[in-house]
Amino acid sequence: MLAGFGRIAGRSPYASAMTPDSGPGIPGWFVALIILGVMISIGTFVWRISAARKMASDAGLDPDKATTAALLGRDGLDATYIASTLARRPQAQTPPAAQTPKTTEQRLQELQALKDKGLVTDDEYTTQRAQILGSI
Repeated sequence: MLAGFGRIAGRSPYASAMTPDSGPGIPGWFVALIILGVMISIGTFVWRISAARKMASDAGLDPDKATTAALLGRDGLDATYIASTLARRPQAQTPPAAQTPKTTEQRLQELQALKDKGLVTDDEYTTQRAQILGSI
């Protein structure tokens, strides 16, 4: 008696669900759209990781930290770009070694040359000359 339970006219109760023309189902275009979306998501994921790692290694930063930043936030790739750009900037140049100070004579000659070229007025010349002579 249990052997025939659930059977209608010798057919399995799931037989109708197994036939391709059994009624409305998921259309093929929808499945293709889902697969395309998943492929684009995976491609974007891989691109974000590779771009972050390349920017970081080019700038001398840790690629693993850049990968973490790129994965954890929407703006992680932007943050990695900014960090790599800032890291590439040359560090502040150390000032050149201090030159030996000019002698009073050299300073006066330089001031006279500026006056002769018309780059300083007579008043400026007199003021600067007094300062140079006052520093002796």
